[in-house]
Amino acid sequence: MAELVGVYAVPHTPSFVAEVQLKGATSEPARYFAEIKRHLDRVKPDLILTVNNDHFNTFFFDNWPTFAIGIAEASSGPNDQTPGMPWYEVKINAAAARHILSYLIADGFDFTSSVDLELDHGALVPLHFLTPEMAVPVVPIFINCVVPPLPTSRRCYALGRSIAAAVGTLKGEARVAIIASGSLSLEIGGPRAFVDKTFGVPDAPWASWILDRVTRAEHDVLLAQATEVRMLRAGNVAGELLNWIVALGVVGPSAPEILINQPDLGNAFAAWNAKGERR
Repeated sequence: MAELVGVYAVPHTPSFVAEVQLKGATSEPARYFAEIKRHLDRVKPDLILTVNNDHFNTFFFDNWPTFAIGIAEASSGPNDQTPGMPWYEVKINAAAARHILSYLIADGFDFTSSVDLELDHGALVPLHFLTPEMAVPVVPIFINCVVPPLPTSRRCYALGRSIAAAVGTLKGEARVAIIASGSLSLEIGGPRAFVDKTFGVPDAPWASWILDRVTRAEHDVLLAQATEVRMLRAGNVAGELLNWIVALGVVGPSAPEILINQPDLGNAFAAWNAKGERR
């Protein structure tokens, strides 16, 4: 039976790749991702489920799913020309993806699936820093975090619980990690962007409040406040909190082992205790 060995929530800021290339290992993104990578390396997953949102690169308004999963044999990217990132060929564990899809549909979640997809920075920035060799197959899961109406926070938390249960029914002895990604307060190209910048952080106190709830494992309190209106007050892509909420649903009410705040960018990095570490 498969085992869930690690759960992570990190940013997928596309500028991080070029920033680390320019500033090196002492830059914040390099240091923070390195700490998460050490945790991931200890648990040595055989399979990674990515949970993120697309940014109108893989999907568009003519076909914009609330929840989607890639069930192809492979994918590639970035399909959005992320600055500094190499082109990656990414192996998808299609059998695991189809099994998880069937489990989630049976559990009441209406998923879209795709057998022909590329990936943008939402999935690939975390993988670039955490598994740069792309040697571990993935199952890509997409959450609508940017186009109203958004799924509710409670629905996304329930989805996390269902994903955790689905992992437990995978055949074999796979060691599974989940990497969710997104920002907590972020405006891209909108009126709340910083002067002379393409982005802004409209509500850093909201992001800090979220992290307090995460640290205290006060998930019910967070879910009650994380409405669509409240999330989007924190930026036009601040609905990416829903990716974090899926991760919280996976782990249940437990505090993270690692939590790093990056308040100037509305970001944070988190890792939850892994089971069955390999030495």
